[in-house]
Amino acid sequence: MEKNSLVTLSPDQFQGLSKLRDLAVYENNIQYLPPGVFKGLTNMQSMAVDTNLMCCHLTKEDADCDYTYVDMSSFSSCETMFRNRAPRICVWVVGIMSLVGAVFVIVWRLVFKETKKKNKIQSILLIHLAVSDGLMGVYLIVIGVMDAIWAGQFFLHDYNWRSSLSCQITGAIAVLSSEVSVMTICLLSADRVKNILFPYRGKSLTIKVTHFLCLLIWIVGGLIAFIPTVGIVYFGSRQKGHHFYGRSVVCLPLQLSADKPSGWEYSVAMFVGLNFTLVLFVIVA
Repeated sequence: MEKNSLVTLSPDQFQGLSKLRDLAVYENNIQYLPPGVFKGLTNMQSMAVDTNLMCCHLTKEDADCDYTYVDMSSFSSCETMFRNRAPRICVWVVGIMSLVGAVFVIVWRLVFKETKKKNKIQSILLIHLAVSDGLMGVYLIVIGVMDAIWAGQFFLHDYNWRSSLSCQITGAIAVLSSEVSVMTICLLSADRVKNILFPYRGKSLTIKVTHFLCLLIWIVGGLIAFIPTVGIVYFGSRQKGHHFYGRSVVCLPLQLSADKPSGWEYSVAMFVGLNFTLVLFVIVA
């Protein structure tokens, strides 16, 4: 069955073939295997498939399974989204702490309002920074929930999850959070540099200008994060494989690899070029 441009296999595809010993279904266009597709192959000894994810449908006792390339994130195993226990615990701990910390900062800054103009501007910036950090907490908790729901049978949901709109939105939230955070920190740094080194040169930030700049940061961050989700072919599609945010089970745009997947130039420009420049500015400032 190899090299036949097959797209799908039905759940009962191999029913009645219990004596089959060797099977090769590699170099096709199959993206997803239904649960139990190999159930009737009781005498199977060896199998060759396209991806390691397909091998998860067999146990080691069933047959030896060879695959052409890896289609599962190094984070995950056949059973769980996270291969090791440590990242699973960290996702929950960091996610909850980020969300709780963000809520605390927002409430504190809104309840105990600053009276001085400079402190008000700083308070506005810190509230926006807290909101963006809180979004990262939301992202981590969503990933933790998905891992808990699919524990024990993650391989059955891996492809549909990484190809879904939910994964795209989840990944976009993470990118939005990180981009807004780093841009807000840059604005905080720039404001402090101006006030400390050049207190009498030019105009300081006003409350109105601060609100405008924060709005601009959210717009830019939103564009960076959500442009890959609008269906542009450049960023990949379900028909051609995983989309921009579906390269990993945690829905992060990990396009920085040797095989240069769809959207890798965008990843380099945004997450290496832009972020490096912003972080460098913060360090220098």
